[in-house]
Formats: sequence, structure tokens, C-alpha cells
Amino acid sequence: MSSTPHTPAAAPPASAGQAVYASFTLGDEEFAIDVRHVQEAVNLPARVVPMPLAPDFVRGVFNLRGSIVPMLDMRRLMGLDGDAGPQDPKVVIVQHQGVRLGLLFDDTRRVMRPRGDERTLFSYQDSSVHRVVAGVLKIRGDLVRVLDLPRLVAIENVPRAGQGAGAGEASRAQRTRKRCITFRVGNLLLAFGIHGVHEIVQARGIERSPVQDELCAGVMHIRDDVVPVVRFRDLLQIAPADRAAGREGAESDEDDGATGEDDGQRIVVLKAGAMHVGLLVDSVEAIVAYAEDDVMHVPVLTRHRAGMFVGCLDLDERGHVFLLDSQGVLDHGEIARISGQHSSLFASRERQARSSDRQGGARQTFLWFDSRQAFGLPMHDVREIIDCGQGLIPVPGAPDFVHGMYNLRGRLVTVVDVRRFYQLGEPLPDDVLEPKVVVLEQGDTLLGLQVDRVRSIVHIDARGKYPVPTLMRNALSARTRHHVAEVLETTDESQQPAHVLTLDASRIFETIGELEADTADA
Repeated sequence: MSSTPHTPAAAPPASAGQAVYASFTLGDEEFAIDVRHVQEAVNLPARVVPMPLAPDFVRGVFNLRGSIVPMLDMRRLMGLDGDAGPQDPKVVIVQHQGVRLGLLFDDTRRVMRPRGDERTLFSYQDSSVHRVVAGVLKIRGDLVRVLDLPRLVAIENVPRAGQGAGAGEASRAQRTRKRCITFRVGNLLLAFGIHGVHEIVQARGIERSPVQDELCAGVMHIRDDVVPVVRFRDLLQIAPADRAAGREGAESDEDDGATGEDDGQRIVVLKAGAMHVGLLVDSVEAIVAYAEDDVMHVPVLTRHRAGMFVGCLDLDERGHVFLLDSQGVLDHGEIARISGQHSSLFASRERQARSSDRQGGARQTFLWFDSRQAFGLPMHDVREIIDCGQGLIPVPGAPDFVHGMYNLRGRLVTVVDVRRFYQLGEPLPDDVLEPKVVVLEQGDTLLGLQVDRVRSIVHIDARGKYPVPTLMRNALSARTRHHVAEVLETTDESQQPAHVLTLDASRIFETIGELEADTADA
């Protein structure tokens, strides 16, 4: 249908005379907004986080005094030169119908009270949401275009504010601690709640899939499951991270049945009904603890994409992380289609796997990490995983295995070097070192285990656990023997058998407490 604007009858003079507008500039163009909907104008924030699945005129989101605001680049939206803006543009914060947006303009201009004969309004016959000019003001020979806020906030796939908790509700929220796994896709930091993640494995051994789908990287064989792998970056329409640009021929092996994945990539495995689905991500960063009222409401995308986003966490120097809902991601049409196609292909194997699970009993989740030796901890004992390089506070007179204390959001964590604690020796030249600190919690006490690297999260049933064999136990140090509970049998990235010693967190706390008491007495 035609999108030609129509000029209705002039508004009554009385109501027209009450209208007040603030104007803003884009180059030589001037645009006006009803001041009733303008909250403030701020400088361009130093940190604007790109948002997945948003159109190109959405710059991203930023934190404005504890609330997340999406920013629209008005040059791009209006079809102007997007690279010709000034060095110090202004972001105009507007709110209409519960939707809060930041509109990026070149500068602020003036406040106007037009007479009735100086204002002409438009309406449109079609539903084209990009028609965001509601009319013009004729002010002293200048033509000032009036923005139509109802149409602006209705643009498909523009981030929109929802019914997040207000400040009063947030202050009363119960601070129940939760955990999420953060991972990087391109230059974006994302996270899933830890209970939504089935396991995490390295991106190796991906084979061609019989399902021809541009988002499907292939399939992986993870124990009894055939897991389709989805290129999460492509699904979210995220550009690769800068570090990936130098990987020449990163996908040159695809014709040979491989995906050309690098060593840092991981597969985040989610459970979709009876099927598992893997999301190919660039790296897995950490496990982070947070409270419900730490989650800032994220402006969600419209329609089916809204279910993917839970909120946004501000991790200080690490930046903002978008917290995703695992089930909302799985309900995304593309992933549902890929998992459904593979489910029909491998249904018999799935039934066999489910039967095997029933025979093997309940499955438990463990964090697998290395410090010369492969160790594991039940996930319910792990509070979070952090990077802990700088900022350690020395502890005078502490044992040599105590690296120091770390201030974790106002709580002190004693950081213990696992290698020295269990007398495992110094790293060998071929050891893979990606140091992390695994934080355990018992009552009010936090303890950090500094490990060489975190391998993955694995699910093990009763058949995959057994007591430590005598020969293996005798080869361990006395402290290690006291702390090891049992052995897990799993597979590594090459699908080779691997044996992981599980540690008893309560015994670790007990030993550290006794050592600290002895040090204090001395």
C-alpha cells in the first residue's frame, strides 16, 4: 500500500498551543520530540555493549545509573551518513508507553512552543514502522521534523523495556545466590544459568551432519549421544572477535569433514527434551555467582526472541554479560528445527541411551579441572570460577601453598595453589596452563583453589564412579588420599578414556582450618 503521508485537519488551537518540543540535530537536519517524553540528554557512554539479533541502527545497550537502556543510531535509522557524526554526540533519553530508549543525535538545539498554524501532523495508510516522522513544525522559516514516538518504539526488533522490578522491589529482593557460566561469542559476553547447562566440552571431533543446515556445524558423539552442534555466533548474528581475524583458513578444513575449530572453542551442551544440542562458542570464561537483584532488566527483542534474554549483569572490569534463558534459546525456531531433524534421524540411539541411563541410575554433575592430575568436584560444592591474577593480598606466615587473599565483592577468599597443596610438583613444559580459581563456600568461609585449567562440566551416572584402586591410592600423597572420594570414568576431547579423582570439599575445608589454627598457635 502507499506510504504517502496524509495531512489531517488542523488540531484545535487550544491544545496545539500547549505543545512544547525539544529539538536535536543530525547534520543540517533538525528533529523535534514532545518534551513530555524527554527525560534527559547525556554524553555518549564510554561503554556501549552490542546486542545480538538487533538491526544495524541499534548501537547496543548501556548502563544508565543501574538500568539498561538501548541506544538507536538516528543517523542510520533516518538513512543519513552514519560516519559523519560529531566527536561529542548526545544521547537523548526518551520514554513512551513503558519503553525507554536512548536516541543518538549530533547535538541538542532548542525548546519550542509552536502555534497551531506552525504545526502540521502526518498519518500513514500502511504499517511501515520505519515511517517515524509524525509531521513538521514551521519555525521562523525552518522546517523541523517531529518524531513519532509510538511508531519509533514499535519498530520490529528494537529492544524494548518490559516490566522489570522497580528499585523498591529490588531492594527487598531476597539475595539468594545463583550461578551462571559465562562464555564469549565474538566480542560479546553471554551466560547461562548453571542448571541450564548439561555439560561443556572442547570443540573437537565434530563430524559432518546428514542434516544440511547453514547453522549446523555438524555432530559430536558424546558417550551414547549424537549431539548436533549449532554455530551460536551465526544464530545470534554476532561478528567474530578480533582475535579470530588472524586465524587464516580457520574453516578451510570443512571440505574434509572437519569444522576448522580452534583449541579455545567450546561446545555448551543443553538438553532439549530427549535430545542434546551443542552451541559452538569461542571460549568459556568463568562461573559467576550473583543475586536476583544483581540482574538488571534487559530490554528484550520483540516476538520469539524475547524468551532468550533473562537480564544483564555488570561484572565491573569484565564488562556486561547478557544472561540467557537456556529453554528460551532452545525454543528459538532455528535450534528447534535442527534438534528435531537430528532427533528423527537418531531416535533409536536416543532410546538406547535413555534405557542405559535408567540402568545406570541418577546422574551427577562434576567440574573437571587439571593441576598436573585430573581432579573433579561436585558442582554443588562450586560457588564460582574466577580469574585471579592481580590483586592478591599477601598473608604473612601462611604456608607456602597459600597464594594470598582475594577480595571477592567484599568477601575475602583464601587462595590455595593446588599443585603445592597436594605436592604435585612444578608444571612441566607440555602442561596446558590456563589458570583459574575455583571458589568453594562453606558457611561464611570462602576458599579458592588455583588450578592449571578448567576442563569441562561432565555428567556421570553410578556406573561411571568407583572407589580409588589400591595401587592408585598408594601413589598419592597422604593429603591427596585423605581428600579423594572416588574415581570418575569419562572421556577426554579425543574420546579417549580419562580418569578423574573427585575431591571431598568438606575435607579440604577441614584441613585448611586445622592448618590455619596451627599457624595461629605458632
